[in-house]
Amino acid sequence: MKKLIVLALSFVLSGCSGLLFHPEKEIVLRPSRLGLPYDDFYLDSADGVRLNAWRIPAYCDGAAPCPAKANILYLHGNAENISTHTFSVVWLVLYGYNLIALDYRGFGESDGSVSLSGAEKDVQAAIAHLVETDPDTPLFVFGQSIGAAIAVSAVAKSPLQSKIAGVVIDSAFAKARRIAREKVAQVWLLWPFQYPLSFLVPENDAEGNVAKITVPKLFLTTEDDIVVPPDHTRRLYAKAVQPKELEIVAKGGHIRALNNEHAKDVLLQFLNKHAETKK
Repeated sequence: MKKLIVLALSFVLSGCSGLLFHPEKEIVLRPSRLGLPYDDFYLDSADGVRLNAWRIPAYCDGAAPCPAKANILYLHGNAENISTHTFSVVWLVLYGYNLIALDYRGFGESDGSVSLSGAEKDVQAAIAHLVETDPDTPLFVFGQSIGAAIAVSAVAKSPLQSKIAGVVIDSAFAKARRIAREKVAQVWLLWPFQYPLSFLVPENDAEGNVAKITVPKLFLTTEDDIVVPPDHTRRLYAKAVQPKELEIVAKGGHIRALNNEHAKDVLLQFLNKHAETKK
């Protein structure tokens, strides 16, 4: 038994840097293969890391250029890269929105090594880039899973928060160490070590930062999310200041709330309302 515990702890400790992030460098699918126009561009984070992003323009019945309602900065989850996540939300271009998908450092064709603090810097750099290059178009930040937690902390700390029309927070964890404890506790052998092991994980503290976001916020999740249980979203919503909205779908799983037509309508109403307000 002692040997088994030592082996289990060694496994967890060796994998701590990968507990939050599982990046892939290979680009699996590009928008052009689906007949979608897009710009493949690069920007620099504050510490000089070169980041890759895609811009998929709004579609307006074939009209070009399309007068987009807003830009949406899309922040994906903890695994793979923009080439596997972006297409789940690309339908937003059909409703008049430009979609800008960012790969954090270490993901896809972005340089550098993955880190939670680095990803926050990357998001802030993307916000600054979009505000500078397209100041007349409203900007939303839309994060899913770890991307949502990063969005909360990055927007809360951004000096450009007032330039943002709204933040969409889909299936975020409230604290990185809380979700780490929950995952470790699921392994009966490691249950007694959930607290010490969780302190090996860097803290994001979306729960502590969300109250600093004064722009409109929409929180999304599902009741049956077993990856990031809905209690995390409820905690974030409770700490958030107005204006804020909460939509919890009964079924769907992790980052699948928008498969529900009502939740999809809630998102579109949120975007339309606050895009118009910001103009």
